[in-house]
Amino acid sequence: MKRITLLFLLDILGFAFFSCALLGQNLDISCEVFFRNGNLLAKTPFFRPLLVRNELQIPHPVGTKVGEPFLMKGPLVFVGYGITAKDGTWDDYRGKNIEGSLAVVMTGVPLNDTSRFLLSDWDAFHKIENAIKHGARGVIFAGNPIRERLDNIAQLSFLRLKEKPSADVPAIVVSTSFLEQIFFLDYEQPVRDFTSHPSIPEAVLTVSEDEGKPFGPIELKVELKAFIAHRPLKNIESQHLMVYYYSGSLVDQNIAAFVETHERAYHDISRFCQMELDKKIICLSYPNWKMKWLLTGHLGYGWSTPDFIMEVNDGTSYMDPFHEICHVFQRKLNPNYIGPFLEGMATLWGGWNGKDVHLLTIENIQRLTKPLRPFSALLGDQRWREKLEYREWEYAENGSISKYLIDSYGIYKYTEFFKMLRTDAYETNSEALKKVYKKNEKEIETEWKEFLRKFAGKKA
Repeated sequence: MKRITLLFLLDILGFAFFSCALLGQNLDISCEVFFRNGNLLAKTPFFRPLLVRNELQIPHPVGTKVGEPFLMKGPLVFVGYGITAKDGTWDDYRGKNIEGSLAVVMTGVPLNDTSRFLLSDWDAFHKIENAIKHGARGVIFAGNPIRERLDNIAQLSFLRLKEKPSADVPAIVVSTSFLEQIFFLDYEQPVRDFTSHPSIPEAVLTVSEDEGKPFGPIELKVELKAFIAHRPLKNIESQHLMVYYYSGSLVDQNIAAFVETHERAYHDISRFCQMELDKKIICLSYPNWKMKWLLTGHLGYGWSTPDFIMEVNDGTSYMDPFHEICHVFQRKLNPNYIGPFLEGMATLWGGWNGKDVHLLTIENIQRLTKPLRPFSALLGDQRWREKLEYREWEYAENGSISKYLIDSYGIYKYTEFFKMLRTDAYETNSEALKKVYKKNEKEIETEWKEFLRKFAGKKA
């Protein structure tokens, strides 16, 4: 028997195949999926594991633990929408057990009938639990190729499990074409035109959703193996940190320096905020952003919560050791605020991408010929939300105003102001500014812009 092995990963601007060699880091991560049905080999689209959170709220693929490889394999059984209605009016399993198989489940409900089916019938968690009850060793979610064209995997990849299933079984999401490639040879033709396709059981052609009958379960005589392999996860504990990193990564090669810089960051931020945390910060380092995205669902180089921080350390981008640690302190300092001053404060030590925030703000204004945002927008004025595009250099701008306030009025006033801020609460934040600085937003804005003008003259 022949076997075709395909490597897949998501490109940041679209979904594309590429070689593991592009990942660097000595193949820290690889994804492989294949189907086999006699002499018929069908390619599968890119897949994503569904994610759960452990007791520390760290996301990871369901069916595994943090740092463990992901693996699911077995014969496929199509179970329609994977619904067993409580009132007995619909049962995609028809009372049968699919012990040891992978359940292929369509998203949504039959005919998109919201009046007939309960809200829980739509839920991925509920469908996984139902598959487990019927003996499934894994679950594959896909769109319905008959009723919907969900070829954009992004629409499916955000199926997240808020709770952990009662049994640890792996689950993935795939695009609509997953089912098309199993059932049909020609994507553009109706279902019933492909009676000769060797992987379509006769039941699929005679039992249809339009007739008000469940699809499954149908043994597809196709096997699947999906895995995400990476090097072992290592860990080291320091005074204020518990660091987890992958064997062979850049952090592994420079772990002493990594711990030293992050401990220094903790010390400086603790002194700035005049507080200590009541537990150690969990720090997870990933060797590239694609690996982090695949295993956690977060797209970007850094991420923080009150319990942990995540960083990408690949040697190609500057990763400020202060930034995410600062966010952990900020959430304790003020758990009720997410906004420009959150990011602004986090850039105080390392700047933005290693550059001075004042200088970078000036350079961006000159280079992009775009004005600074009104100070009211920084305070949460929603009238500007639709008028202003997101700009990556807003980080530098946020850092510039924060650094100006601290250098001009002191750390104490800034931390008092920060504690009073509220997310998207313009009037509350405006009053906080007046109470702490004894000036309104227009006065502070004028001072800041005048400072940047003089700063630019000195650097010219």
